[in-house]
Amino acid sequence: MTWKIIDSETGRVRDRNQDIELCVDNTIIKSNEEIAIVFDKYFSDIPISTTKSLQSSPALAESLLKDNVNECKVSFSFRPIGADDIVRIFRTIDIKNTTDLWGISVKIISSIIDVIAPHLAIIFNNCIKSGEFPDLMKHSKVIPLFKAGSMSDPSNFRPISVLPTCSKIFEKIILNQLVSHFNVNKLLHNNQFGFTKGRSTADAGVELYRYIVKAWEESHDALGVFCDLSKAFDCVQHDTLIGKLRHYGIKNTALNLLTSYLHGRTQKVEVNGKRSSGSAVDMGVPQGSILGPFLFLVYINDLPFMVERKHQIVLFADDTSLIFKIKRQITNFDDVNNALSSIVHWFSMNNLLLNAKKTKCIKFCAKNARVMDTRPIINGEELNLDDTTVFLGITMDSKLQWSPHINGLAKRLSSAAYAVKKIRSLTDVDTARLVYFSYFHSLMTYGLLLWGHAADVETIFILQKRAIRAIYNLKCRESLRDKFKEINILTFPSQYIYENIMYVYKNSDKFTRIEHTHNVNTRNKRRLQFPRTRLSKVSNSFLGKGILFFNKIPEALLSLPFNKFKKCIKEKLCKKAYYKVNDYLVDKRAWD
Repeated sequence: MTWKIIDSETGRVRDRNQDIELCVDNTIIKSNEEIAIVFDKYFSDIPISTTKSLQSSPALAESLLKDNVNECKVSFSFRPIGADDIVRIFRTIDIKNTTDLWGISVKIISSIIDVIAPHLAIIFNNCIKSGEFPDLMKHSKVIPLFKAGSMSDPSNFRPISVLPTCSKIFEKIILNQLVSHFNVNKLLHNNQFGFTKGRSTADAGVELYRYIVKAWEESHDALGVFCDLSKAFDCVQHDTLIGKLRHYGIKNTALNLLTSYLHGRTQKVEVNGKRSSGSAVDMGVPQGSILGPFLFLVYINDLPFMVERKHQIVLFADDTSLIFKIKRQITNFDDVNNALSSIVHWFSMNNLLLNAKKTKCIKFCAKNARVMDTRPIINGEELNLDDTTVFLGITMDSKLQWSPHINGLAKRLSSAAYAVKKIRSLTDVDTARLVYFSYFHSLMTYGLLLWGHAADVETIFILQKRAIRAIYNLKCRESLRDKFKEINILTFPSQYIYENIMYVYKNSDKFTRIEHTHNVNTRNKRRLQFPRTRLSKVSNSFLGKGILFFNKIPEALLSLPFNKFKKCIKEKLCKKAYYKVNDYLVDKRAWD
């Protein structure tokens, strides 16, 4: 009942075993087995139909790679592993009931992992030694998941792949060793934020924001091009990927193992217990795999090295966002168009299709700047200039005022608050509190560092108070300040202060310390210099306010190890329960 109410309010669909009828060539198909066959053909044809117009070339893709990225001279090889390693790695995999093609789930394996670990170690070490990935671990079960639109149209479903459970363990072993090689040798571009430890979508948004306001500081505008790649993960060419792995030092038996992992894969689509006979998967990184996302990062890694020579790029896996610093009142985009042409060429050589119609373009300009109707061109087509775009779930507008994002967020939070209220009427405080954190607080805090200083954020705080009242059955006019302190939940303003402090603490190398600008000794050696800026967009954002928040923290707290520092900051902000950000700045006993 709890999840049904939540799903009703959030618009989520959880039932995958619903009755499906497809209409193909004006023929209605009702048999689950026939439906599975139709889906199998449709899903397996997607990469081919997507890339048929491209003239991709593994040789030219490798040439572009060599032009932009130095070859790694450190040769990589996989290390043997023991039974203890397998048990430890298995414990990091999410426990789920979903069964693979053989009817095995992670939950089943979890009950016997200590027994089978020594046997798996023998199998995996033999694979590492021989450079062969087991064939039985290359077969995936695919479940069609309805998205939206007509349920009779196969294109309104997306494939959810379930790989063999034991494959996930071996993939995690391979992944850990590959990531270590790439990290130690600093092979991944710093502007790739996807699937990398310690980096998030919020970090990508922060970097994009920095590039935009930097252009404004220099009296330029910033042109953002947000590329839409069609089915990028599915269109990875195996020969091209193998060549790139070789360039990054993966050679000999290690390369043979990864080549074997990619080749000879098959899928079977399952609909209500009925399966298709199966089809070959000759392109793409394995969907639903543990290793696939990282292999995609390797595949696209040389693109930012090519772009950064003159412009800025932010990547989150296949989400590619470009920022061009342009002169105001410019009447042509020759430099931008040349850069876009090179990028489109790179995509084409790497078998990736840029969808120009879905690619968004925004001219970020200061509040009072006049916008010229000059537009960039991709493949001979002018891109429309938009006022807003959704970047990794955050709505960005051309003036960076954040009203479109806050308005959209308020609607979602209103539904989440209602779900909390409905759940509380049926269950207890603990359940309602759990729903609050899962469906309200997580939404409220997403990307908060970017938009939390906007003029109309009070709406969000009002909705938070509504949700808290629902959890504890409090009256509308009843003060919540003491309740916030009691229940150990950060108020919206306190949460914003917390996010800023954590960002500055973790990224202090991006700011200038006062000790670096003075030749005198000072007890406040960790204090940061406020940025010299003429823009309120900088001084009021995390780039300015973040420093003010951080500089109020006493030296004793700043000296704590990160985990203790994080816990202490949160506890103290919870006890203060600030209703206004400025209350913290004027509070002389903020950290008492």
